[in-house]
Amino acid sequence: MKPQPVPQQSGFDQGKQYVWIKGLETKTNNLLRQVDVLKNDLMRKNADLRQDVKSLNQDVLELKRQREKDQETMDLIIKELKRTAGKEEITVLKKYLEYWNPINFVTKQDLDRTLEIKQK
Repeated sequence: MKPQPVPQQSGFDQGKQYVWIKGLETKTNNLLRQVDVLKNDLMRKNADLRQDVKSLNQDVLELKRQREKDQETMDLIIKELKRTAGKEEITVLKKYLEYWNPINFVTKQDLDRTLEIKQK
């Protein structure tokens, strides 16, 4: 007698194939949801980052304006200081004041009174 060939079973019947496809669909859907979450998170962080950069740019611009304003003020102060008298000029004025001694100056009224008193 001849041995009968044993029918070979295929590895995938329709039931197994359906379960396998459903598992793949579930995994794909989960991955798509995760990608969407990541995408939304990235977009939100990108918007926050853009806002932060915009705020920093405004702060830098304000600092530049303030620095320019401070520079103008310093230039004005330097200009005014150059117009003031120096140490040598003050020394010369001091010598003249000591020489003239304005405390001993007489006013016209004082002189008139003194003359009236002497004439009497």
